[in-house]
Amino acid sequence: MADPDERLRELLGAEPPESVGALDVGARSALVELLEDSRRRQTQSLEDAFTAALKQVPFPVRGIVKKVLLG
Repeated sequence: MADPDERLRELLGAEPPESVGALDVGARSALVELLEDSRRRQTQSLEDAFTAALKQVPFPVRGIVKKVLLG
């Protein structure tokens, strides 16, 4: 696995708080895994919601609406 400190910086988009830096390497690695899993589940939930919402749009205009929303 990559350096957990570097992955945390990438995931958070900032330097992790000092309290996170004080955790041992195993705990920081576990935190990285939790954050990555959370991001994957969030992405999947958003895709599912988008697909469900798009099904409510009448078929003839669905393609147009999809292009506008994904822009």
